Amino acid sequence: MVWYEDLYVGRLAQKRRDSLIRGIDSGNWPAGVWLITVPDNPSRQLELYSAGELKNDYTREHCLLIVGLALTKAEAEALLERIVQDAYSDRGDADIRAWLSAEHPRRNS
Repeated sequence: MVWYEDLYVGRLAQKRRDSLIRGIDSGNWPAGVWLITVPDNPSRQLELYSAGELKNDYTREHCLLIVGLALTKAEAEALLERIVQDAYSDRGDADIRAWLSAEHPRRNS
């Protein structure tokens, strides 16, 4: 999986950020953890997943980039809103995929 270099992390997840990433990378799917991802379908901007959904091979294979990490669904939705606002502020439009790929690096885990 590829993690966004400037990963958006919710306030509740901040203290556990590194251990959550290591856990997900090693195949542990922590309960209650939510991810914001860029899917491989170019017609979709972002998707929100429970980390447990990564148990499914199809989900893992079609998740191009993880851009957000949160401990609750509400926190993930707030991060999603912040990503959209940041993209709009920088570009003047809501093309989040273009903003993420043009402006920000990726980090392989």
